[in-house]
Amino acid sequence: MSGNSNSKNTLSSNREMILTIVSGGIAIALSFVLAQLRLFRMPMGGSVTPASCLPIIIFAMAFGPGWGFAVSIVFSLLQLIGGYLESPFQVLFDYILGYAALGITGFAASPKDVRIKLSNPLRRFTSAGLVKAVIFTVIAYLIRWLSNVIAGVIFWSDSTGLDVWTYSMSYNGAYLAVDMGVLLAVMIILYGVLKKTSK
Repeated sequence: MSGNSNSKNTLSSNREMILTIVSGGIAIALSFVLAQLRLFRMPMGGSVTPASCLPIIIFAMAFGPGWGFAVSIVFSLLQLIGGYLESPFQVLFDYILGYAALGITGFAASPKDVRIKLSNPLRRFTSAGLVKAVIFTVIAYLIRWLSNVIAGVIFWSDSTGLDVWTYSMSYNGAYLAVDMGVLLAVMIILYGVLKKTSK
């Protein structure tokens, strides 16, 4: 009996790993494509996209913070393609840390024993609840904004006559607030559709 139990546990573990890797790849690919469809581009970097970060957030909420951070970092590296690359520190704050913050939404995920019973990542996402999804998304964007502000303070200090903190906060806040608003609107709509279709 113990042999059968171990075999079932191994099979279940393998299925979960395959589901995680495949879902992570799909999330990265979708986010990367959506990131190329810019609704608006700022003159010195930054843009508003059609909810390009949403697939990463859904993945993080479906598989937890560990995998969420891993996929977010991979996505951040892809953002370097065609990005504004001034120095290693700018890349770290503007891209790596900024996008890695999306992994924080994984803390909104349902407990692992609840998640693994659901084979559909979208159902795992809705099982966590919309309120938690919104709260942790806002937290992730605030951290991303702070990271970008720090990068701006370091690298824009000689390019504007305004107070550098004010300039960086307003510049980065302008497009990130809109980008987050678009993402939250799409998330709420998608969540409602998924909840209706799962009944």
